[in-house]
Amino acid sequence: MRIFVLLIILQGLNQTARADTIDYWHVYYNKIKIKEYNLNTRETVILKARDIKKADKLVIKYFRDTPCNNCESAMTIENDKHVVILKGMGRGTFNPVGISLYDLLQHHIRTKENIYSVFYNEGQHRLEKEDPIFKIKLE
Repeated sequence: MRIFVLLIILQGLNQTARADTIDYWHVYYNKIKIKEYNLNTRETVILKARDIKKADKLVIKYFRDTPCNNCESAMTIENDKHVVILKGMGRGTFNPVGISLYDLLQHHIRTKENIYSVFYNEGQHRLEKEDPIFKIKLE
């Protein structure tokens, strides 16, 4: 009986001690975290265009179990035709990469586009090849 209980306890510890290997990322508006995502979530960030100020930034902190310490990382904002509107550069996984929301607002005013896809890249490859890590809607 003791062995059976011990086996159940060990199995439970084994289940809780497993590493989570799913990528996840946090999205910040200036220094305030507004969303948390992972590979299973694809919600749209909705921003009020009239509230965007010149110094406002959108920042991504991307996390994964196989980090790249010194590779180039980038966040790209693209329209529905996959034209890159803005690009923010960084270095390595876990380090924040940001873009100017004011620059995105200026593009929105010029083109009247209001839905944008956000992609994250490390090194020479795009981590999410087809799907954006999230979308932005300007209202």
